[in-house]
Amino acid sequence: MEKKYIENKYYKNLKEINYKQIQKNNNNIEINTQTFLEIFTKIIQKNTPKEKFGILFSGGIDSLLIACICKNLKLNFKCYFAYVEDLGKPKDLEFAEYACEKLNLELVKVPIKYTEMPKTINYVLSQIIMENYIDVISGLPIYYACKQASKEKIKKVIAGCGADELFCGYAKFKDAEDINSLSLNLLKKMEKNNFYRDWKIGELNDIEIIAPYLEKEIIDFSLSLKKEQKLTKKQNKIILRNALKKILPDKKLYERKKTAAQYGGNFDKGVDKLARQARCQGKLEYLNLLKQENNLKLGALYSSGKDSNIALWHMQKQGYDIKCLISIIPETNDSYMYQKPNLKIIIAQSKALGIPLIINRTKGEKEKELKELKQALIEAKKKYNIQGVITGALASNYQRERIQNICKELKLKLFAPLWGMTQENELFELQKNKFEYIMCKISAKGLNKEWLNKKIDYKDIEKLKLFNTKFGFNIAGEGGEYETIVLNAPNFKQKIIIENSKKIMENECTGYLDIKKIKLEKN
Repeated sequence: MEKKYIENKYYKNLKEINYKQIQKNNNNIEINTQTFLEIFTKIIQKNTPKEKFGILFSGGIDSLLIACICKNLKLNFKCYFAYVEDLGKPKDLEFAEYACEKLNLELVKVPIKYTEMPKTINYVLSQIIMENYIDVISGLPIYYACKQASKEKIKKVIAGCGADELFCGYAKFKDAEDINSLSLNLLKKMEKNNFYRDWKIGELNDIEIIAPYLEKEIIDFSLSLKKEQKLTKKQNKIILRNALKKILPDKKLYERKKTAAQYGGNFDKGVDKLARQARCQGKLEYLNLLKQENNLKLGALYSSGKDSNIALWHMQKQGYDIKCLISIIPETNDSYMYQKPNLKIIIAQSKALGIPLIINRTKGEKEKELKELKQALIEAKKKYNIQGVITGALASNYQRERIQNICKELKLKLFAPLWGMTQENELFELQKNKFEYIMCKISAKGLNKEWLNKKIDYKDIEKLKLFNTKFGFNIAGEGGEYETIVLNAPNFKQKIIIENSKKIMENECTGYLDIKKIKLEKN
């Protein structure tokens, strides 16, 4: 999938930064403004599409430099700026209008009312895993801009993510003894925080986010700069400002101080007003209250494995009311849609979670097996009054699209909290949050009898990563390499003990665990 590839591309760039190697490779390269401009121009030229695209635009240094280069390259694009219109004219709007007038650019203004924000906040929070809910406020201008771009049939949007981390855009750089070490730390956090959020918001609107500042050449270049080329006592992002000055010598623009998007577009002010109206102590309390007030009753598609379990847990953690588990049990082992769970296990898991279970059987025939899913969802809607469905899909478009079509038909919302998460991150998150799970079925090179009925730990993840390198192995098992059973989890009231089982092997790397007897014990 192209979007997944783009996400992995930037993720890989962030993951594989080697500071010492960068310093060694660039030791004899002349580092100056012109060099940066040439590199950045080539990157933008290489990564922008021939068809019309968008730029997330604020009139700030990062997006303005991108727009200037795109203008000089005579590329076909629009600038998008989203803001809250009923709380006074935002600071960034003035700069965006001025810059676009100066450059003769097409500026698409996306005004919203602050009263529109609660519904959007709730939706974004339900779709994106964020440790800090406050981060969603920063994502609102991106969400509304991407939504408008999508309405206008734009498929790709350039964002300035990474510029602050690389070129000292944050106040904390002023007090840092080693700015490149701070940059490295912030870049490592980006994959889980800012960039993941921005990419996911684009994905929700069928938009591909292009991030030229996160290209390997720019990361390498930035980490080769001296402190004075990035930062002075009075100004940050020195080399970006100097580059912009060469193209657009307008002091008002290239000397402009940084304003975060949530402030420059009145979004923070909007959430603050909503919080005061709700008589909350602050924005975080308001966001938590909003989550409770807009709670939906959900059914969870449940297979007994790690993906459906951690997806369910994420939605519970966000305050959603999970009314039932929905399991489709195929008669064949080769279903296109479903893992074939052990009936004893899935009934025990339902008891351990304290959530009722709906079971429907299917012959597992391609496309036809969707009828049984639809019937199960109709039953869940009638019996438990569910308003939405959770799926544990990470990257399988085949599953997600078909589930989404059924949900639309039944007027149910679809929640895919793991969507876009990397395989490695999912496995580490399972370990971090103390999910206990075993492989119950294997079918891939590298795996053998010893992996069956084995509780997966950090060391096993490292072995799976080696299999990925050697065999092209999907380390999360989403390609059918293996199936899992969760025996215990943070939301289990009881844990499952396998008392009697037998390993059945068809060949050296294909087999399953035949579970004879289990019991439940209190946690």
